[in-house]
Parts: sequence; C-alpha cells; structure tokens
Amino acid sequence: MRFFAACLVFIIAFFPSDIHGQDSIAILPGNLLEDLLENNDEANYDFFTLYDDLQEYLKNPLNINTASEEDFQNLQMLTDIQIADILDYRDQYGPFISKYELQSIPSLDLGILKAIVPLVTEGGERKNHTFRSIMDESTSTVFLKTKRVLQDRKGFLEDKYLGDPNHLFARYNFSSGRNVRAGVTMEKDPGEAFFSGSNKNGFDYYSGFVHIRDVLPLFSTLNFGDYTISMGQGLIVHNSFNGGKSSYVMDVKKGGRPIRPYSSVTEANFFRGTAATLDLSSSLKLSLFASGKRIDGAVSIDSTIDTGFATFSSIRVDGFHRTESEIANENSLSQRSYGGILKYKKRNFSFALNALNQNFSIPLQNLQTLYRKYRFSGDQLTNLSADFSYRYKNFNTFGEFARSDNGGTALISGLLTSLGRDVDATLIFRNFSKDYQVLNANAFSESTLPINERGVYFGLEFRPSKKITFSTYYDTWQHPWLRFQVDAPSHGKEILFKITYNEKRKLNAYVQYRIEQKMRNGSSEFNKIDPLITTTQHRARIHLSHTLNKNLKLRYRVEGSHFDRGGEKTYGYMIYNDIIYKPIGRSFSFTARYSMFDTDGFDTRIYTYENDILYEFSIPFFADRGIRYYINWRQRLNRHLTFQFRFSKTHFQNRESISSGNQFIDGNQLSEVKALVKYKF
Repeated sequence: MRFFAACLVFIIAFFPSDIHGQDSIAILPGNLLEDLLENNDEANYDFFTLYDDLQEYLKNPLNINTASEEDFQNLQMLTDIQIADILDYRDQYGPFISKYELQSIPSLDLGILKAIVPLVTEGGERKNHTFRSIMDESTSTVFLKTKRVLQDRKGFLEDKYLGDPNHLFARYNFSSGRNVRAGVTMEKDPGEAFFSGSNKNGFDYYSGFVHIRDVLPLFSTLNFGDYTISMGQGLIVHNSFNGGKSSYVMDVKKGGRPIRPYSSVTEANFFRGTAATLDLSSSLKLSLFASGKRIDGAVSIDSTIDTGFATFSSIRVDGFHRTESEIANENSLSQRSYGGILKYKKRNFSFALNALNQNFSIPLQNLQTLYRKYRFSGDQLTNLSADFSYRYKNFNTFGEFARSDNGGTALISGLLTSLGRDVDATLIFRNFSKDYQVLNANAFSESTLPINERGVYFGLEFRPSKKITFSTYYDTWQHPWLRFQVDAPSHGKEILFKITYNEKRKLNAYVQYRIEQKMRNGSSEFNKIDPLITTTQHRARIHLSHTLNKNLKLRYRVEGSHFDRGGEKTYGYMIYNDIIYKPIGRSFSFTARYSMFDTDGFDTRIYTYENDILYEFSIPFFADRGIRYYINWRQRLNRHLTFQFRFSKTHFQNRESISSGNQFIDGNQLSEVKALVKYKF
C-alpha cells in the first residue's frame, strides 16, 4: 500500500501544468547504463572513454555516406540489423541527401534517431590529411575538476587516510577531427596524498596517449601510450560497453575498431605501450600490440623458503592508494601483454584470428576456495580465439570460439534476423567451460566473466508504428560448477518486457517489467551443507520524458522492486522528478532532480542514472528509506571558458550511519559538491 500511496502523492505533487524550456541532447543512453549495472560489475564498463568518444562525434559527426560497418559499430548505439539496413539503403538509393533521410529506414525508431542524429552528418569529412591541415583544424581543451563529500569519514578522522578529502582531476585533450587525438589525464582520489608521501610528484594516477587513424598510408590505426583492445565477441578482451543483456534486446553483437585510445581514470583493464593496425590489402588487416605496466596486487611472501617465494592473490582494480596497506600494494608487480588480430573482411563476411599473452612478474595464487578451483593461477596466460560474422539478406550470423592454454574453452554463437519490415529477432547460444581461464573478457554472459556457464537467449523487437516499440527477451542458463555463495551447480532464467512510445520532439515514455530467478545458498540447522534455494526478483518501471517547449524538458519515473528469497519477501520503490532547463540564447542551463525511495534492504535496491558534470558518472543504487536531490549548473562564461557545478544530498530516514570501515559516516546524511572548469582554444 505504501508504494501505491507514494505514487499517488508523486503524481499530484510533481506533475506541473505549464512550464517553458528547451530540450537538451542526452548522448548517453541512461536506461542502457542502468540495465548493465543491474546485471554486472561497474568496474567492467569504461563509461569515461565512451563519453569521450561520443563527445568527439558531437564535435566531428560521422559521415553516413562514407562510413563503414565498423565506423557505425563504433557509435555503440546501433544494432547490427540497423547498421545493415543503413548500408543496404545507401547501396540501393545512393548517398543520403540529408541525415534526416534516416527516418525512411524502418528499424530506426524515433528513440534511436534522436540519439544518433546529433552524431552523424551527410558530408564534410576531409579525406586528405597534411600536417598543416591537421593543425589548422585542431582544438585543445583543458579540464580541471574537483569534488568532495562534505561529511567526515572515519578514515580521515582517525588519520587512516594519508591525504585530504578532495578529489582532483586535470586533463589536456588535443583533437583534429577523429583522425588525430592526444591526451593526458591526471587524478587524485579522496584520501590520497598530493605532492607528498607516496605521491611526491603530484597526482596519484597519470595516463596519456597519441592516436592516429586513417591518416598514414600503411597504418589505418596507430596508438602510442594507453589504449584498449577489442577482439571478436569479447571472450578474450573487448572494450565495448554494448553487446550485453539489456532492455535494448537486439543490441547483442560486439564490433568496432580493435584499437582505441584510453583516456579513463579507471586504473585497470587497459594496455600501455604501442598498438597498430596494418592494412595488408583491401580485405586483410593485421593488428599488433605490446604492453608493459605496473599494477596493484596483494603480494605475500612465503618466509619458509630461504629466498622468499612471492605470490599475489588478486589484482586490485579500484586504484585507491589512501592507507598504508593500499600503498604497499601499489605497483607491486608488473604485467606484460602481447597479442594480435589477423582479420579478413570481404563484403558481408569476416573472419579473424585473435591472440593474447599476459605475463606477470610473480605468480598469481588463487584463494583456496572451492568455487575458484579452476580459476587461473601462475605467471603466464595465453588465450587464442577465432571469430566470424556473415550476413546474407536478412540474416546475420556471428560467433567466437576461444581457448585458454590449460585447455579450457568458450563458445558464443548468435543469429540476428529481420522477420519482416517491423519485426527483428535474435538468438544467442553460449557454452563456457568451468576451466576456461581469462582475465579481461567482456562477453555476453550472465556472469561477470564467460566461465562456468551454458545458456540460450532469445530476443524480439516489434515496431507496429514509428512511435511504438515492443521489446522482450527470454534468457535461461546453467552453471555446471560452484559459484560465489552458490555451493552446488545451479541454474536461472530471466524475462523482460518493454513497451516504448516516442512522439517526435515531445514525448518519450516506456513501461518495463523484468523478472529474474537465480539460486543461492540457503541455511539449514539440520544440514552441514547449506541447501540451494531459488530467489525471484521482480522489477517494474514507468518512465516519462516530456518536452514542454524548446527550453524545458521534464522527466518522471516510478519504479518498484520485489524480492522473494525462499518465501521471505521484501519490497522497495523509488520515485523521481527531473527538470532539464536550457534556455535558447542564454549562457546558462541546469538540471535538477528530487527523488524518494523506500526499500527493505540490499536485495530490493534500485539503480538510477543521474545527470552529472562532464566526465562524471552517477549511476548509484538506493536501499533503505530516504530522499535525494541534486542540481547541476552549467555557465558559459565566454566562447572559450565554461564552468559547471553540482550539489547532491541524500538523507536517510531509517539509518543513523552510512557505509562501514574507513568510509563510515556517523550520521544519516551524505552531501557532495563537484566543480569543473573547461577551457577550449
């Protein structure tokens, strides 16, 4: 009853009658990011680099008349069916006269058109590049950012953290179109020393790159410094954030260029060195890369051996160096990586061979837990794979087969097809053996890594009109071996339904329902071994985005969650109202949100995407009971200088403290301020 009562209060109190404003372009699909984090670990997704790439497309739109399939895949917003439809339309009718001609393609509904139109153009890209033209068309941008939680945390009060509570970020970016890019990124996390202690040279983290594409005669891509590698469907490594399970049910295939510059502040899952793609012929490309870097690890030394035998139990990926123990793990071992991709592509067929070898300066020794029995241990790991893609008329089949050097295998195979002008379907089969060993994979799977899983996924999208889209998927899987908190082989399934309504320049609304069943350890006073129980989670969401005029957009959401753990039921809900105000001809704009949430605990937590300042991503989850609000203010001081500010506050109504350990806050409020200065010249 409290959920429905809150819905009624929300509708009465927050639905305005007449407000004026302007629509703003949201280049990141917040719904997709929420879906990914509900099913996966946030550390697997490099939102920073994704945002950086999309900003480049805003400044230098993709030419839809010359773009290849790979170029469209790099947008990370289009499914392979949509890309195929664009290419087929271009082949049949010739070059696009205007990018708005994309509306003629049935598979592109109003929602995706709104997202990609700002990122593409029908012409204007330079084909011949000289040093002078590159410099003449270049822009440089400097970003300075700071943020801070206003409440005192235990680690600072007890001097466990060796630095101050401020987060500092600085970045220089050089770009000439999308063809030549360079950048340097620096960051200090809260609690880390700055020009003192372990960071006498300033920031705790430095990253940089020089990236050149489609400029040199032999190299289609050349990168020095930090970069990422994408292979096949992600069974070895892939940087794409799409191609996973989400409410975008047809977005299941990964693609794009294999080498991309890395500009994130996530201090793991990237390579540092040199990478290049050589054009051996019009249909054959060879990508090679070599990397060497220091990484954080929990190192232990066996003192029973005279020489002291060192091993490490895990790779630390959080990048925090705030305490003595965290600093002791900093750069404690080295990692060297080598590999390559040999890819043949001719018309609608492609085939590639992929290899990645990784070496550590000391061996990895996995924790002695039964569910990790088959995980990688040692100082060297080699992964090989072959992937393919073939498109014939309305059918697109793809897949990848991978093998680790211990003999473990992983297979993923998929089919994308148009069953009619308005109906698309996809089928994905996956089989990952329990002993397949991999470190950097990012594949279509229920688990974080593609290991110990067999499953089948079916997705369907139906567009009865340009305004209405119905999406659904059914996914079922088995885990042949044990998992974390699952002490026996297990299975699960997931179903999603979504109906979306888009009215051009006015309204976007959708209703979404998701149900997921999994198995986890239960408890029994009579058995020595905990039996498995089935848990069922229901999530229902109603979302509305309303553009009242050219200056103002309003968003509303009501979401409920229900969790059943062997008959023990918990509930939760969240309601929010957004205001997005961007007056035409004015130097300022702002976004704001007010939300209420009430859940019975962690199992009924609710994720929600929040607007933020540049190069910040807020996709928090909410549990317990409280309210949250924030405001983002953007002020353009002149044509070179922009200032952004954000204030957010969460007030818990049923808690007297927040977090634990060194992050503990004695109180029920969490407030944060952020500020950014952007200078472009």
